[in-house]
Amino acid sequence: MSQQVISYADLSIINNALRSISKDMSGVHSELGSLNFKQDQMESELVKLADSFSDFVEADLKHKALQLAETRQGNLKQDLQIKFGYYAEVRRMATGILQGVDTGVISDDTLRFTTEEVMIKAPGYWLAPALVSLTSWIRNDKSKTEKALNEALKRDDYKTTLFFMMVMRRLTRNEACLKWLERYFMHQNPHNLDREFIIILEAVTTGVFPPASRNLMMVNVKNWLDQLTQGDTFINEQKKQWVNFFVAIGPLSEGKYPLLEKYTTNWNLLEKSLKEAKTHDVINTHFKNIISSSADFSKGIKVQLDEILSLLVTNFDDEELPLQEQVRFNQLIIQMDGDKNAAQAIMDAERHIFNEQIDFLQLLTNASFNPELSGATRVTQALAVSIGQTWILEAYDTFTAQCRNNVPKLVELSIDNFKVPTKDGSDENELLKEQEIFYDQVLETELSKLSFPYGLLIIGTLICFLGFWLFTINPIVGALGLGMGIVIIWNSLNTHKKAKNKIIENITERKQKGKEVLRGCIAETVDYRIEHLFEDNKAEEVRNLISSITPEDFSSVSKETVRNII
Repeated sequence: MSQQVISYADLSIINNALRSISKDMSGVHSELGSLNFKQDQMESELVKLADSFSDFVEADLKHKALQLAETRQGNLKQDLQIKFGYYAEVRRMATGILQGVDTGVISDDTLRFTTEEVMIKAPGYWLAPALVSLTSWIRNDKSKTEKALNEALKRDDYKTTLFFMMVMRRLTRNEACLKWLERYFMHQNPHNLDREFIIILEAVTTGVFPPASRNLMMVNVKNWLDQLTQGDTFINEQKKQWVNFFVAIGPLSEGKYPLLEKYTTNWNLLEKSLKEAKTHDVINTHFKNIISSSADFSKGIKVQLDEILSLLVTNFDDEELPLQEQVRFNQLIIQMDGDKNAAQAIMDAERHIFNEQIDFLQLLTNASFNPELSGATRVTQALAVSIGQTWILEAYDTFTAQCRNNVPKLVELSIDNFKVPTKDGSDENELLKEQEIFYDQVLETELSKLSFPYGLLIIGTLICFLGFWLFTINPIVGALGLGMGIVIIWNSLNTHKKAKNKIIENITERKQKGKEVLRGCIAETVDYRIEHLFEDNKAEEVRNLISSITPEDFSSVSKETVRNII
């Protein structure tokens, strides 16, 4: 009776204890077996999360910069309208007066009333008294003509001189035009030329001004070129600007290589190098557009003069330049979809365009970059390119050399911690073998981290021995103890086997995905190298195009005259 009570009590305690131990040890064993795998997986997820967050921040910054640029551009244009809006009205009036004089439909009273009102509404603006002087001259009012002319010269001697020089030529007063041209050259310093000089260069070289003006222009321009090209300072500065210009006009990324973008550690260098290679095509288009838009000289002299004169009276003045520069920068931000760095790169290449006074070589460079912003036409742009052809070609050679020196020799792949370089993807089989070895080592490492359940096996074995011993005392208790020991041993071995199979299954899946990604990266590498070589080969075509440019291609003047000018 007492033995049965004792046996019942002992069996319950042992049974509960063994169950608890088995459950706890099984959980611990499972957690230990997968802990390292979960940690690696978590690190990989954190890296992906960090990359995604970085992309989000960059996209958000671009979006905000785009919105801010749109708002600022509207405000800046409003400021321009408030501060200088009446200047634009005076400019339109100047064009209207010139056209009205041609048709003869405007009365003297209308001319007088309109221009005198302008004097009151546009104080300090040189064009207002210039218009009064012009209309007074048309009405043969010598006294008012001289008074208004003196006032215009007082406000801006240079622009007034330029204005009347072109008006006299437009009205075929050749002798008066030449006198104004002589006065105009008195203002010129090749180290500090006003932006409008490029217009006069165009007018003389394309035959708009009387033939006698060519000799005057030839003497001055030739002396300026000799003076500015004696040293390397000015030429080197132009070369540097042209190199920066070539870099800035490169195309945006097209996202053609998503796997390389995701799995290469040096993607920034690869993307930059491909962009530089593709720039050759953009440069080629740039110069072809200049040539094609400048080859038609069918327009009459009077039409050409009207266009040049229109640029003078409609182009913004020096005091407007700071606001115009800000408008241009925000416009570039909008064009670049909020990428301020790309906008700044273009702005830096164009920054000299907004200088109020520049040297003659810089004037040519500005017209070559963007004739509209520098106050010239496409014809002038072509002429400027032809004059600066020598240093443009040297700058392009420098740009091409830099691009080729910056081409990454290797594509640095990093796929699931498998890091390997490839030059052009031709070593695909070797890389796949290396990846196979890598995952075999990963599997071996992960399996080595999985501890064998020696503790549970020892406990199960001891319980089995205890069951054998209890079997001699009470067969039922002994059988239960023996069975429990066997269950512990079986569970521990089975749990270990499942954990091992899970690791093998996971590594096998990673290996398969890694293999697919590696093959995709190799295929993109091959395509990348082919495209890069194809784009880089266009450099020779661009070089030949620039080398073929001559001043004779862009002027209606005889070749001999152009040679003398240049």
